[in-house]
Formats: sequence, structure tokens, C-alpha cells
Amino acid sequence: MSTRAVVGIAVLGVLAASGAASATSTTSTTTTSSANPAQGSVVRGVTPTTIKVEGIGDALLFGSADVGAKARFARENAAGGVNGRTIDYVGMRDDQGIGVSDEQVGAQLVEQDQVFAVVPVVTPDLGAGSVFAEQKVPYFGWAVSSNFCGNRYGFGFSGCVLPPGGRVTSDAWGRLVKTAIGPQVPNPTAVILAESTPSGRYMVGALTAAAKSAGLSVVGAVSYLPVPPVGDYGALAKGVMGANQGKPPDAVFVAGSYSNVALMKRALRDAGFAGVFTDNIEYDPDLVAAASTSSVMLQTAALETAPTNPAVQQLINDVKAVAPDVPIDQPVMAGYWAADLFIAALKRAGKDLTVASLLKAANSSFTYRVPDTVGPTKFPTAHRAPTPCGTLVRSDGTAFTVQVPYTCGTVVPVKQ
Repeated sequence: MSTRAVVGIAVLGVLAASGAASATSTTSTTTTSSANPAQGSVVRGVTPTTIKVEGIGDALLFGSADVGAKARFARENAAGGVNGRTIDYVGMRDDQGIGVSDEQVGAQLVEQDQVFAVVPVVTPDLGAGSVFAEQKVPYFGWAVSSNFCGNRYGFGFSGCVLPPGGRVTSDAWGRLVKTAIGPQVPNPTAVILAESTPSGRYMVGALTAAAKSAGLSVVGAVSYLPVPPVGDYGALAKGVMGANQGKPPDAVFVAGSYSNVALMKRALRDAGFAGVFTDNIEYDPDLVAAASTSSVMLQTAALETAPTNPAVQQLINDVKAVAPDVPIDQPVMAGYWAADLFIAALKRAGKDLTVASLLKAANSSFTYRVPDTVGPTKFPTAHRAPTPCGTLVRSDGTAFTVQVPYTCGTVVPVKQ
């Protein structure tokens, strides 16, 4: 397994916690801000011909999001930009995945770089969220940190993955697994395993709500996976194998770090488990072999749908055009869809662009949707709730295939 894959999945375990506008329609340097003739006033990061944006995130974990954003902006600029302005994307700053560092870097984006918006935002701890809200800076990205959401300035293409207060969740993962089990099992059962941490305990409640909403009977739900990942996984597997009145469950959901996912899967297979083993961190081009027999949930359409999905094929084409040697992983996809969401909001805001006009457009019955791929993500609701959609893929050891295509469910309450 490559180093890129190891670091790229380390924080994705957090996601196990996981007027209409349709966007299917993608780099340079500029001055700070200029007068917007249509408004007769200075608009930070906006000139008559350009819109300055910059990204922020953990370069080690999510650095390839920069490639996805660059690819989407490059195509849009080649087509003439948005309402007469091209996107001046100046790159993505590294926050090292630390909240305090993110806050400092975020302040630099606003005060020194004078950006109009921050795109993409892909970080495990968006310490700058309050800075952006206070300074009235819109930001667009993958809302994988709990402090991404809860204000009118932050826009996640998959909604709020970790909603404020943890009171709601998506039941999409449960629905996908229920479909994978199939109608031949009329009353399927599931066990949910999460890590022995506060977030793990939240995940037990969230995944239990998701599974039950989808029609699965949860026969076990515990946050016993050790942190750090050491100990007797055979004993944990033995408990799972007898959880369904002395029999194995039909499905096992595992939410946690890659090491815990891999060790738990191995222990279950050694114990003879033949049901659906599912996680949401193994979808990576470098993990095809390691992910063998796993059913992996992701929040967008899979790359494997490209032959029949024009939007995914367009993503692949756009990325290959700017970075032909970069493997397309979930961070690349996140950067691309974050940029696509921003472009959709810009188009809705119109030519007289200000922060106020963008927020009015994006927070007034705005639905971001790429058919069968991303969304529908409805704002302002999505500031506090996830988009309840996703795909289930399965690895045979050599390639991922789509086990259950992109499907949407509902947002459901989490029992506190």
C-alpha cells in the first residue's frame, strides 16, 4: 500500500460519522481587490474580469483536492468563465490538519490574500470557520469537520456530514447495505462497531439510526475498537459471530481508522463471516487489493460509473487535462465538486457579484445537484444536515465495481 493511500485514509474514518440549480458544467495571479463597476464599490477579490479564490486543507491528507479544484476551474475558464469573469484560483494552503493552524492560515487568506471565497475547504478541523463567518467570506468544500457547518457562509457539496449537535444523520449507508443484502433476506440483521472514543460513541448512535431507518435490525452496536488499534480482534470477532441469537449478522458496519477496519475485517473473515462487511474509507485506487470483499460507501457517484455517467466522465477528463499522472481519489473528487458547487452558486448570483448577492442566491431555495452523482443538496437546510445519498462499491481484489448505484434516502434523528 502506498504512503499516499495510508495518509489519505487516516482521517476519512471521520466520515463514518456520515430555485433549483443544477451544476454539471472549470489558474493565474491577480491583485487583491478592485472596483466592481456594476456596484460602484470595492468587492474583495473581485475585478471586472476575475474572481480570486484560494483553498485550505491538510496537504498530507487532502492535498490532491487542489488538483480537483484546479481541473474544474480550468474548464470553466476555458469556456469564458462565469458571467464574464474567470476564476483566479491561486492554489491551496496547508493547515497541517490542526485547528489553530487552520485559523491562522484562514486569516491570512482573508487579510493578506484578499480572496473573495475559499475553495476548496477540505480539512479535519476547520478552525477558521468562525473567522470566515466574522469576515463574511463564503467557503465551499467537503464538510468533514464538525466546525464546518452551522453558519450561512459554509457550503458543503454533500451537506453537513457532521451536523451541529449530532442530532441528525443520513440513512443512505443503511439503505445501500440493505439493498446489497437483497430481498432473499427478509429481515436482515446488522452489527455496528466503532472506536472507543467520543466520536466513536456518536457513530454508534448515528449508524444505529441509519440502519434502523433502512429496515435493518441492529443486534449489536458498540464502540469497542481500540485506539490505538491493538488487542484481541479475535475476541471481538467471536462476539460479532454470535450476536444474532448465536448466529452471525447479515452485515457488519465498521467505523474507524483504516487499521481498525483492516484488522476487524481480517478477524471476521478468519472466524468465517460471509456476510456484508462495510466501511467508508477503503475507496482509493491504491487500496483495491486490500479492500477485497469490502463493500465501501462513498457520498458521490463512483468513478466506475463513467461509461454511463457523463458528469463522472467529465470529471475524469478534466483532471487528466491538468494532471494526467495524478490518481483520482476521494480528495480529488472533493476538490472538484467543491469547485463545481461554487460555480453553480456564482451563476445563480449573477453578474453584479458581491458577497451579499452570492449569499442571497446560495441561501434562498438553492439546490445543488449533479444527476445521479452529487446531491440534491438543499440550502440553507444543508448548513445543518447531511445530503442523504451515496454509492456502495465492492472490491474483488483487482477492481472496484458498483454494488449499489447512487441512491438517496432521508435525514433521520439520532437518539441522544
